[in-house]
Amino acid sequence: MDAKLHSDDKKLPIAIILPHAGLDVPPELRGRLAIGEDQIFNEADVYTDLIFDFRDRVKHWIRFPYARALIDVNRPDDPGMLKRVGDGVIKDVTSYGQTVFKPGQKPDLQEERELVHRYWHPWHAQLDAIARDPEVKLVIDAHSMAARGPEKYDPQQHIRPRGCVSNLGDTAGHLRAGYPSTTMRAEHLQFLGQEVGRRLETIPSLCEVAEPGPVALNNPYWGGWDLKAHGMNSQQPWAMIEVSRAMYVGRQDANTPAQPPNMEQIEALREAIWEAIQALYWRLEEASEGDS
Repeated sequence: MDAKLHSDDKKLPIAIILPHAGLDVPPELRGRLAIGEDQIFNEADVYTDLIFDFRDRVKHWIRFPYARALIDVNRPDDPGMLKRVGDGVIKDVTSYGQTVFKPGQKPDLQEERELVHRYWHPWHAQLDAIARDPEVKLVIDAHSMAARGPEKYDPQQHIRPRGCVSNLGDTAGHLRAGYPSTTMRAEHLQFLGQEVGRRLETIPSLCEVAEPGPVALNNPYWGGWDLKAHGMNSQQPWAMIEVSRAMYVGRQDANTPAQPPNMEQIEALREAIWEAIQALYWRLEEASEGDS
């Protein structure tokens, strides 16, 4: 794995985690796939490692290198906890409903366990280390989302907003029914949403985005397994940031051709999001001083 912890006393005590930025195919799965480069591209949180490239500005920066269309470290290692059949750690189908493996090539149960041990467990060991690090004051779970909901997740293919920020709560950031806690206080998530939103609103989108409002809270996503497993029980505030790929890729479907990064859009997004994260960090520091 190329995910590494980067430490420097001059960096802000923030951790950035990127579970879905990778495009690589694990060596064990090469030659066995029914999907190709384009489908892997459209399934990934593509180029989020460029948008959230703050590795020289934060204490920890980790990126899972392999394609989430194949191995998804943001899912629980428990089929009984999955919302959708085939959407586990080892994927059976894409979010567009395409079969991932050629006939007879899907990993059997023993190989699945080996893959989980080799890839999923080390990722979560790193998140455990971050959650236990008393110097880390904020964790950002960095993602992107398709401009329209993909068919398997959203049959109506709703148009998404420019962004989404999440804390496992409801659409105001408060406690969601059935959950014991959120990963960040509602007022802080609301602040983050406002800070991200007003900056993204100044950046032109490449296709349609949902209106009104540039950023939603906990909609369409309220958080994945990384937030649940590590952020819910942590003393640190954790938040997920989703950027719509309407902002830097455009409209996608299952077979949209892979494309190189649109660096003009990506660089604008990077600085806008960093300003918002910094603003949240200083707000959290002020709140901490007030509580002490």
